Amino acid sequence: MTPTHGKEVEYWQLAGARTLLSPYEGWSKRIPDNAAEWRERLFTLVRGLRTASVDGARHPAEISAELRLAADLFEAFPDGSHKALKNLPRAATEERTPGVWREIADYVDNWGADLETFCARPMDTWELSLRFPRFSQILPIYFGQDGVAISDDMHDATSEEGIRMYIEETHPRCPWDLPSVVAECHQAMAVFHTEHQMDRFFSSAAMAGGSGTEDFTDFFPLFARLCVEHLRESHSPLWEPRA
Repeated sequence: MTPTHGKEVEYWQLAGARTLLSPYEGWSKRIPDNAAEWRERLFTLVRGLRTASVDGARHPAEISAELRLAADLFEAFPDGSHKALKNLPRAATEERTPGVWREIADYVDNWGADLETFCARPMDTWELSLRFPRFSQILPIYFGQDGVAISDDMHDATSEEGIRMYIEETHPRCPWDLPSVVAECHQAMAVFHTEHQMDRFFSSAAMAGGSGTEDFTDFFPLFARLCVEHLRESHSPLWEPRA
C-alpha cells in the first residue's frame, strides 16, 4: 500500500479491529510478542464476536480484513501517524506490529474450537460487554454517577422518570432504537441472575453505569416494559403486511 492510497482509509474503518484488540488498549499495554499469550487472552473475545455475528454484528472475516488493512497501513506509515491507526494497540516489539496483527487475523480466520473447548472457558467481561453496546452508553450517561437522570436537576427523580426521560429524548427514533434496548434488558436478565452480579458488571467491571433508585433486578424489567409500552402507544403499528 502506498502512502497516497493509505490516506483514503478512515478511522472508523478499523473499528472492528479496535474492538478485538481492546484488552490491550492503553498507553502502558502492548500485544505480547508471544502468540500463545495473546491467543489465550483473545479466545473469549473471538468467541463473543463470532456469536455476535450470528445476531447481525460484524462477521469475523471483516475484522481479520481490518487487521490486515491496519498492517498494510502501518508499513506505509511506520511512525503510526495515520489517523486510522489511532487507538489501535501495538505489539510489544513495535516493529513487529504489522506481523502480529496479521498473525491475529489468521487466528480469527482459523478459529475453530471444538465444543468442549468452546464451552469450557467461562465468559469474561470483554466477551459479555459485546452484548450491551447500547447500555454501555445509556447506563453511564443517564444513570451513572454523574448521569443526567440523577443530576442535581433530577436528584429526586425515580428510575421510572429517568427512563421516561431517555425515551422522550430518543423520540421519534424509538422504532429503531428501543427494540434493541428491550433486547439488552432481557439479555441482562438472562445472563446475570443476582443483583450482586448485575451491579458488579454494569456499575464497575464493564461500565460506570447505574440503575437509579431501583435495584438492577427491578430496573431492567421496568426499562423493557416502559419501552414496549411507549412503542405500542406512540408508534403502533410498526409494520403491516402488504395486501
